[in-house]
Amino acid sequence: MSTLRRYLQLFGLFIKMGLMRQMAYRLNFFMMVIGKIIRIGLLILFFQAIFLKIDRIGEWNYDQVLLLFATFHFVDYVMSITFQRNLAFQLPRRIQMGELDARMILPVNLLFMVSFEDIDMIDFFSFLPSLGFLGYVFYRLDFAFSWAQLLIYVLLLINALVFLFSVILIITTISFWTTQSYGLARIFDNLLRICRYPLDIFEGFWKAVFIYILPLVLIAQIPSQALLKLLAPGALFGAFAVTGMFLGLALVFWNIGLKNYMSAST
Repeated sequence: MSTLRRYLQLFGLFIKMGLMRQMAYRLNFFMMVIGKIIRIGLLILFFQAIFLKIDRIGEWNYDQVLLLFATFHFVDYVMSITFQRNLAFQLPRRIQMGELDARMILPVNLLFMVSFEDIDMIDFFSFLPSLGFLGYVFYRLDFAFSWAQLLIYVLLLINALVFLFSVILIITTISFWTTQSYGLARIFDNLLRICRYPLDIFEGFWKAVFIYILPLVLIAQIPSQALLKLLAPGALFGAFAVTGMFLGLALVFWNIGLKNYMSAST
């Protein structure tokens, strides 16, 4: 418990430092928040325009698509606030410049440090309207789900974040050999945008890829289906098993990368 308390205090310090950095340029801070909110609003208008022409996408009606959209942005914002930029963009630079050395000697878990050191508070304040939008979607669905379904939904959101953490860690660990993985991180970031839409829009090869090879279905579609009671029990356990497999692979790859790390500063 004392170790957990220590890491929670450290995470709180990261949040405080992130807010101080962002608020140093307040006009830019507020403009960035407004810009991100406008972007979400435009995407909602995009879905409304689509559903003026059709009544469903595959098996998904308008309210269900909104749930998928809100779920994706919930996961996406939590990821962006915490570990995405730290791992995908900051860590390769620190490896390249030799700045990782100073962090390796600190009395704290290195992976925790490099994953959460820079908390993005701009995305945190942009996240709050997204959270309100998720509540609005629940209202449109008439809260027609049980507490058990809501609990499974929350667990699957956590599962989605662990999956994303694992994939991004695998990508960024390549930097121990190449000193840069920016391109791969950008490709994956763009692939994630697919998760805003039902995978019913794909057929054949690409649908199989996003379900079985790079299971982006874990991020928003499976949690949404669970809340709507459209998910088979086997798929639920399969989601946790796949994420556990990716996490185990990521940690093994990370440890191998650390053993091959050669400081650029010495």
